[in-house]
Amino acid sequence: RSLVLSINNSSAGAGQGGGSNNLSVMDNKLSLLHEKVDQIVNFQGQVLKKLEDMSHGMGELEKNIENLKTFKGTDGVEEGKDNDTKCSQDAGRLDQAEMFVELLRLVTSVHQDTAKQSAKLDGMEKMLSALDKVIHFVGETFKNSKIVEFILKGIVPWKKESLIESEVSVRSENNLSYYGMKTLLIGAVDDSPSPPAPFNHRIVTAKQVNVGSSYTVHHNELLGGGRFGEVHKCAETATGLTLAAKIVKVKSLKEREEVKNEINVMNQLNHINLIQLYDAFEAKNNVTLIMEYVGGGELFDRIIDEHYNLTELDTIIFVKQICEGVFYLHQQYVLHLDLKPENILCVNNSGNQIKIIDFGLARRYKPKEKLKVNFGTPEFLAPEVVNYDYVSFPTDMWSVGVITYMLLSGLSPFLGEHDTETLNNIISGSWDFDAEAFENVSEEAKEFVSKLLIKEKSARSSAAQCLKHSWLNNLQEKAKNCRVRLKSQVLLQKYIAQRMWRKNFYAIAAANRFRKFHEKTPTSPI
Repeated sequence: RSLVLSINNSSAGAGQGGGSNNLSVMDNKLSLLHEKVDQIVNFQGQVLKKLEDMSHGMGELEKNIENLKTFKGTDGVEEGKDNDTKCSQDAGRLDQAEMFVELLRLVTSVHQDTAKQSAKLDGMEKMLSALDKVIHFVGETFKNSKIVEFILKGIVPWKKESLIESEVSVRSENNLSYYGMKTLLIGAVDDSPSPPAPFNHRIVTAKQVNVGSSYTVHHNELLGGGRFGEVHKCAETATGLTLAAKIVKVKSLKEREEVKNEINVMNQLNHINLIQLYDAFEAKNNVTLIMEYVGGGELFDRIIDEHYNLTELDTIIFVKQICEGVFYLHQQYVLHLDLKPENILCVNNSGNQIKIIDFGLARRYKPKEKLKVNFGTPEFLAPEVVNYDYVSFPTDMWSVGVITYMLLSGLSPFLGEHDTETLNNIISGSWDFDAEAFENVSEEAKEFVSKLLIKEKSARSSAAQCLKHSWLNNLQEKAKNCRVRLKSQVLLQKYIAQRMWRKNFYAIAAANRFRKFHEKTPTSPI
């Protein structure tokens, strides 16, 4: 009841002018609710009183039964009485037996009535508890909502298409199962920017001290791993700030210099869609990078979740953020050179915000110095990388095109049965839009991809041109049409499963090669 009163009090000042009548109606309804609750509480007290009286009556009955039992125990003690006396005793026993039966019947009836009343009382208590929860829910729901203001002012927001987006946003924050469905509602677009790192941008230099002196690395909480080493969750000892520790194995001076290059690149980057560096530590066999913690997992793992309904609008929001991050990179004259789904993380489990990670292969681009690279993940490599030609900004844009193609269709455009076939497909530049996979994809989206997957790098769209493309703009208008769930989700599930199988296969093959090498190596005598 106190919650209802608090709602009433907080709502009293919300309406003015034309809302006074609505306010009085709400007051009347709340007063009726108070009266009903008081009646229930009063009735509950009456039932308790009756139960106490019944309990007292049962105590008296039990006392009388004990007296009768005592009386019955004295029967037949005296012997030698005459036959008349015995007959009277027999008649008395019959009367007592009948009385006992009647008393037992009455006691049983009282017990049954008591059980019924107790059940009713429990039901009323549950009803009161439920009512209290309802009142609490109503209070919490309307406490920070504009719905009360609408009611008090006599406004019907959905007729004017006002504030629908904000109400959808409130629901989505309180219900995680709601994510992925937002784009099915007209006007609901979750294109809010990624949150910045929980610390200011800083210039980091690797310290030659133990990382454990300042941070607690949770080795049992593995966030990711790869050719470089592993990423674990960690916390700063002094502040308790949750971060991520990327532990990179270094066996040679060249590998150590590559990690230092990654530190230098990250020192230049300060953008909400790019992971931020916090600290670094150098040891004999590894270098540890302490970075911003991002807890939403890989983008593709998020998309294949059975509770997530991927639409073309969701894909637009993801691709736009990728392009914004790449645009900033290129403004800083940095090439990522390893853009792929594994290096795009979701900020959390409910929103559509992403961050680009892993700058281990990134390079500072100097136009006067021709740069060639021979690394990367085969199916995302640009033709110039495969041909060992000069790379530049369009090299990253090819990878953006491959990722976009996969998000829309669930298919990898150049993936072959093995790496050689994949690389040959890239060199030939042969690809198409699979009719079934792209059945519900817009022509705008296809045009966007077509301007990126061009063999001649100079003809590809830049990040700046992509951000101006019509497909990545006018999201509110697209929200009305992009309601169909893309088929790419099912196909991406198969792709992820195949990728995991391939990783496990390579790991097992490597272990077998090591075992055979170990068996062939002669052991030295002791």
